[in-house]
Amino acid sequence: MHFNYYRRGRGKPLLLHGLGSSWRSWTPVLADLTAQRDVIALDLPGFGHTAPLVGKQSVATLADAVTGFLSAHGLLGIDAVGSSMGARLVLELARRGVVGAVVSLDPGGFQRGWEKPFFYRTGQFSLAMIRLFQPLMPALTANPIGRSVVYAQYSTHPWALDARLSLIEMQTYAAAPTAHEPHA
Repeated sequence: MHFNYYRRGRGKPLLLHGLGSSWRSWTPVLADLTAQRDVIALDLPGFGHTAPLVGKQSVATLADAVTGFLSAHGLLGIDAVGSSMGARLVLELARRGVVGAVVSLDPGGFQRGWEKPFFYRTGQFSLAMIRLFQPLMPALTANPIGRSVVYAQYSTHPWALDARLSLIEMQTYAAAPTAHEPHA
């Protein structure tokens, strides 16, 4: 499988996973990280510019695909960082012994009972709204009040997010063919 990815920096390699949007979600920290590490930031299958997986999409199948990428590039055992869905994925990669040290920021997918259908229903509703309001996204993400409305479910300080990156994230998320699928 072909992955779209960003790679820059020097030092010990560090793998960063996209969080259901694209590698660009890491833009605010890339300059600092690439000063110390060789950073590899992926667009996960079905997000950004990486084609979706054929068949079932799950944490297990995403881990299989990322393992293939790491193996093909001689990167097995590198450290990894993930956020949200990517955080869940790096935990799975660590459990399998595929990566070294991991940082898992707000890992998703650990809902139980009523939480799981609630999460997916509210997520599907949010995605439907994001797709419906795509023509308005440039205006909504351009100001702090609009970002607060758009990112209310996704960020604790949405007004402080970078306007340009916010727009890119909303466009990428809306276009992702697998964004609505459960990643159990």
